Amino acid sequence: MNKRSKLLCVWIAVSAVILIAGIVLFALFGFNNALDKPASKTVDVTYNVVVELSDEYKNTLSDAGENAFSQNGVAYVEKLELTGQADPSNSSQSDFYENGNVFTVRYVFDSSVSTESLQTAAQSIRDAASGFASGADVDVMVHTLELQDMNASLWRAAVAVAVGAVVALIYVAVRFGIGSALTGLAAAFHDGLLTLAFFAVTRIPVYAFAPYLYAAVSMAASLVLWLVRCMKLRDNAKDPAFSALAAGEAVAEACKATDKTVLILSGTALVILAVCAACMFSGGAAMLLACALVPVAAAMYSSMLFAPALHVHVKGAFDKLKAKRARYSGKKRAAREE
Repeated sequence: MNKRSKLLCVWIAVSAVILIAGIVLFALFGFNNALDKPASKTVDVTYNVVVELSDEYKNTLSDAGENAFSQNGVAYVEKLELTGQADPSNSSQSDFYENGNVFTVRYVFDSSVSTESLQTAAQSIRDAASGFASGADVDVMVHTLELQDMNASLWRAAVAVAVGAVVALIYVAVRFGIGSALTGLAAAFHDGLLTLAFFAVTRIPVYAFAPYLYAAVSMAASLVLWLVRCMKLRDNAKDPAFSALAAGEAVAEACKATDKTVLILSGTALVILAVCAACMFSGGAAMLLACALVPVAAAMYSSMLFAPALHVHVKGAFDKLKAKRARYSGKKRAAREE
């Protein structure tokens, strides 16, 4: 039994602590979906001017909005002043092109506020603005931002991951044997759950879909890195000098030959993600790329430590079964010859 297999209990204990903590915190608080915008409704008062709009007209337009909301019995929770043209392809109207002559005052309301009341208030603002001789083209729009129902998406994602795992299991089993397939599958699910637990424990702000996406990335990366090990194990098994080795020695030899490749693949992925995240400077895209370091690191940990240690025991069990079947076949053949 080599050093990797002796430390299997250590890696299981480390993973178990993280997984148990993740399960408890997820059950209590879920993930920290701080990057998701809450469901809300907005009234955007946008005016396009050729020259700079006077403060007097801005105040008059603001007062018209305040009066319209007050008369309709609605109160906003936030008021934003934005510069730029709203992106017409974005239904939430949250992105703005840079345009110094277009200004928007956004009133944000709770999602429970009646849309009809907001539509009535918006019409009142339009009527008030039409009576101003300002030279500004005023447009008032009502938008609704709803939270996406993740249940159906998560169910489809779970089915997709399960189907992918089965396909991977069949592929690895056919090419490298059932033992290698079981180790790879166990490592992939281990890495996916470890990634989910990490985000539950650390409370890193993420979008609602992100932890599950990262779990899938971790499982895919884990299988790719494990395939590197499997190819070397298969090649070594064809060599008579290696085929007679015990399970621990066979795995140790394969790992010694592939450790550099695994480190280069995972290290390159980490560097690329880190550079891309740094180039984004800030925002949701930068956060997505930065957090993608976690699943790659989980797959790297599993491929270097957990999976080889586990495979020593799996391969040992399958080698014993193979030897037992060989002895049984030999006895049957001898009996027939007698």
